[in-house]
Amino acid sequence: MWNLSCRNKPLVFKGHAGEVLALEYSPNATLLASGSKDNTIRVWTHTVDGKSKIIKGHHGPVRSLNFSFDGQYLLSGSDDKTMKIWDMSSLKFRASYIGHKNWVRSARFSPDASLIASGGEDKKLLLWDV
Repeated sequence: MWNLSCRNKPLVFKGHAGEVLALEYSPNATLLASGSKDNTIRVWTHTVDGKSKIIKGHHGPVRSLNFSFDGQYLLSGSDDKTMKIWDMSSLKFRASYIGHKNWVRSARFSPDASLIASGGEDKKLLLWDV
């Protein structure tokens, strides 16, 4: 994504007010999404200047991120017991999935993005029809 071959130091991207808990590259590697204890998602663009756009919508730390196969959507899972789908062209909210009784630890699209599998602190794996 970024050419680091000429650098002795890593690029440092700052912006979150809390610990970073999740990272996910888009399928074409032009975006990097990060989820944090500050309840936000940041979408970092393919530049070395460390600029990002913020997605707000969760009421708890964001622990899981997953892009759809085509990069059109981003799925997030949070300690607020929800999963949310975000449209990457507009960074707008698309849908929310509520069913876990405790924190969502992991959420993934199926390869064709027709299903979501989620796992939570409630010791359950849930399968959702998108």
